[in-house]
Amino acid sequence: MKKLFFVMTLFGAMMMYVSPVGADPTGGVMLASDKLPAHARMRLAVEIDSARREHPKAFHALRAVRNDLPALDANKRGRFAPIPAILKSMGKDALLPMLEELAFRGQPKGNLADSAWIAWRAGVIEAVGMLRDTRAEIVLVAILDGPETEFHVVRAAAAALGRIGTDTAAQKLVMMSKVQGAKQKAVLAGMGECRRKSIALALSEAANSAPDGATARIIAHSLGDVGSAWAWKTSVIASSGEEAPVRAIAAKALVAVFVAYGGDVRKTASNAIMVVDDPSTPALVEAAKKGASSELVIVLDALAKRFAKNPTR
Repeated sequence: MKKLFFVMTLFGAMMMYVSPVGADPTGGVMLASDKLPAHARMRLAVEIDSARREHPKAFHALRAVRNDLPALDANKRGRFAPIPAILKSMGKDALLPMLEELAFRGQPKGNLADSAWIAWRAGVIEAVGMLRDTRAEIVLVAILDGPETEFHVVRAAAAALGRIGTDTAAQKLVMMSKVQGAKQKAVLAGMGECRRKSIALALSEAANSAPDGATARIIAHSLGDVGSAWAWKTSVIASSGEEAPVRAIAAKALVAVFVAYGGDVRKTASNAIMVVDDPSTPALVEAAKKGASSELVIVLDALAKRFAKNPTR
């Protein structure tokens, strides 16, 4: 009887997300559910159906935020409405409603302004990542593999996958960071949230490839993220045991960026060096002074003094 009940539950859940023959596939705001591997789609469909019965308030709360999106967009103070902060307050019960919104059954754009539509999709993705639940990994990978190229949305997906932090998540981000195209900069911008040695090495490699200034600035910021001394104080991040090599790799790459670029890129690298706050930094700065121009030596001395009184400590 239990086996029969499970099969009936599975069938009922899947029927919610299967379109009639000839119709467009049912989907969320980021992708159609049939873009997920069959086993993952079935599992999530069952879990979503069960959650809807056990925690209906979470589904209603998510829908209420979505319905309020035009007002949130109209009253925003920054570029986008603060969707992640709003959804984060809903807690862990919001995971499955958000995954449903992304990949199974989401309300279409309709008459929403472009800024509201970006804020919603990127915001839901970011909020999913904040929960660090491995069940979201398959959905985030599918989003990154999909056709979406909007910078803020792709960056949110890369950052969310990074926060999941598994070996497979890190491998996916490293691979995508090396693929030139419309998504590359957004992936580089988000992948620093994956605080793993392989990510630090990939960002270091990207920094050493002589990218243009805009890309170098993105990489420098991400190096600050991956090596952030404050982030590594968090137990869930520190559990990887990779803190020392990650911060050292980030510091070395950032000093190299600081030396190679000027202007905003150098400023971003300087700030990121403070965020990483690695003990190897003074020696790296001193080594960079060898053979440097007198002007660069002055700048490096100023960096060393700033690091000695690091304002982020």
